[in-house]
Amino acid sequence: MPGFRRPLFFLMVAVLLAADLLTKSWAFSAVGEAGASRPVLGDWLSIYCVRNAGGIWGFGQTLTLPLTIVRIAAVGVLLLFVKRQARDNRLGVFVLGLLLAGALGNLYDNLSVWMPWAGDGHVRDFVMVRFGEPGWWPGFIPWLFDPFPIFNLADSCIFSGFVLLLTGAAQLTLKQPAPAQ
Repeated sequence: MPGFRRPLFFLMVAVLLAADLLTKSWAFSAVGEAGASRPVLGDWLSIYCVRNAGGIWGFGQTLTLPLTIVRIAAVGVLLLFVKRQARDNRLGVFVLGLLLAGALGNLYDNLSVWMPWAGDGHVRDFVMVRFGEPGWWPGFIPWLFDPFPIFNLADSCIFSGFVLLLTGAAQLTLKQPAPAQ
């Protein structure tokens, strides 16, 4: 499979996945289970441990199983995109690595309900950012996030990858599959 001969890609995914799992483990062991908090940079940045049964920003709290299935499918699609990515599209492959590492990090937590590692199937989130007290934002523009939704490194990878794709900073260029012989 020539499309998978990308050792730096898989190294990047492994490093990001390990960093995600290690930071989740560290946060939940150092700060405590859901609801515990520890300030890092005053009120602006805190470690605040929560378990998210849903998707982005906590939406779909009752949809853990369907979201797990979607994440499994996403991993498959991302691997297919990696395989079909043009050799010279390094930025596109980098973005796919971000997306894959993020999907795998959150999928690990989802699968914990059926696998031998500890967990309840909910994604462990722990980074809380506060942009300021309600009212600091100009009154004519509503500020919906105080605090900003709590997230983890996997979420950051997914968000960064999507921003790079949506802004056009990175593009995916799929090569045609080789004809069957």
